[in-house]
Amino acid sequence: MSDRILRSAFGALLLIGTLVSCKEQVTGTLGCPELCTDESASVRDTILTGSIVIDTTFLGFPRLGEDRDISLWNHVDTADVRLVARFDSLPLNYQIVGASSDSLIRRVDSASLIFTIDTLLQKPTLPITIDAYDVDTTSTDTLTNALIPLFRADRLIGSQTFTTSDLKADTLRLTLDNAALFAKIKDTLRLRVGLRVRGQGSAHIRVLGNSFIPRIRIRVATDTTIAPDTIFPRSMTPTDDNTIANSLAFYKIVVAGALPAPPPGQFTIGGLSGSRTYIRFDIPSTVIDSVQVIRASLLLTQTKARSIGAFTDTLTVFTQPVLASPSVTDIYTASQFLGGARAYGIDSVRFAPRDSGLKSVELVNLIRFWKLIGQANTSRSIVLRALQEGATPAEASFFSIEGPAALRPRLRLTYVPRRGFGIP
Repeated sequence: MSDRILRSAFGALLLIGTLVSCKEQVTGTLGCPELCTDESASVRDTILTGSIVIDTTFLGFPRLGEDRDISLWNHVDTADVRLVARFDSLPLNYQIVGASSDSLIRRVDSASLIFTIDTLLQKPTLPITIDAYDVDTTSTDTLTNALIPLFRADRLIGSQTFTTSDLKADTLRLTLDNAALFAKIKDTLRLRVGLRVRGQGSAHIRVLGNSFIPRIRIRVATDTTIAPDTIFPRSMTPTDDNTIANSLAFYKIVVAGALPAPPPGQFTIGGLSGSRTYIRFDIPSTVIDSVQVIRASLLLTQTKARSIGAFTDTLTVFTQPVLASPSVTDIYTASQFLGGARAYGIDSVRFAPRDSGLKSVELVNLIRFWKLIGQANTSRSIVLRALQEGATPAEASFFSIEGPAALRPRLRLTYVPRRGFGIP
């Protein structure tokens, strides 16, 4: 009998033996377990109380320029978010077809600010009014305290009420004062517009800046053959940093509703302050290497949010693994290197700000991934962040590892010990 036949027969016997001996139905979204467990092994459950060594909240997300979709809020005293758009390059001339030179703009007509709103997630049920102000100043106008006083009556350059029927359309046109815009063209060649929303008790719209950037449209001549001029946001300051200047072309200011860092013993996710929480695990390698984990749950004790007012919407939270290696010792820096939640098989979780009690976040696929790549290649950390980060007052609050012992976060593992080893 040839060596090839012997090897084939031995491989077949090995495959049959493996199929017979490996009957444990331990399945998961990552596929077949790496090693078969002993048929006689029972499913076990344990809670690792000291497995979480760091949990801390960072504020200020998304960072300036990272989110071009901006929610405008006006909810009594609990939420006030406004928008600033810089038009630092207004046209001085216009072109007539066939003319040998450009003509000086001597008038402005039909001026309007055009922008797109989100009509899928947010559908106002009452009319809202949007006010536009001239918020140009020589002060440092990225500071909220410098901008707020500029939203006043003598600087109003446009105001329009939109009915619920108007708000069903994606695109809104806010009429601007022609004389005010023409004065800007003559004097400074720049206009900085601040938008504020108001309504009957409360108002909220989401201005989309990714797909359709807000823009100003004007007519500069009575001749209808001359097309309207469209002016796009552009920031010319600071002059020494183009990245920051581009970020300031279109940004939000939070006048009210941004909560400070959570109190000792708690961490938070979401809110207008844009909070996200970094969590690091210390799971003994002997625990992961000696068992087949079939379920892993991060157990959190939720506490009622600090300031929820009338906000009853749930908050969608993503769990994203930190991809930075253990050599990155600064946890804020490490928390910026994140993997996609879906890429690692982690489902999103919804929390209601008013809720309290025990909650769980499933991490089984991430635990398996950490075992696969080894502890030397990952810090075994995650970041919990809201889907609409910094865009809603809704905030979820939880007890941290500094909270009462019975309420601290912990890791629960459901597993089967590995005693019989066979390669499936």
